[in-house]
Amino acid sequence: MFPDKINHFVSELLRKTEQGLLKWLYDDENSSVQVQTQEFTFSLRYNFNQIEEVGEFVIIYFSAADGKEYRFYTNQTWNDYDLARRLFDTAQASGLQLPF
Repeated sequence: MFPDKINHFVSELLRKTEQGLLKWLYDDENSSVQVQTQEFTFSLRYNFNQIEEVGEFVIIYFSAADGKEYRFYTNQTWNDYDLARRLFDTAQASGLQLPF
């Protein structure tokens, strides 16, 4: 489950992505999306846990200010999973070029 501070940050990333302010890179082989700014790099990776039989997301946040990497985790049994899924889908679509 994400800490409140991370939940708020994910919500802001979602809002900025929906407004077209952030463009993400999508890696289909690793089921991940990533956005990079001068202040941070944020990656969101999806995985299906076959042992627990649930989908899960891992956030990897790299802070340029302190040079540290932080990891946060959620899965389908927790309330913040839907927020992570929405960000993942929205980020994936942010760079998608459709014919019409």
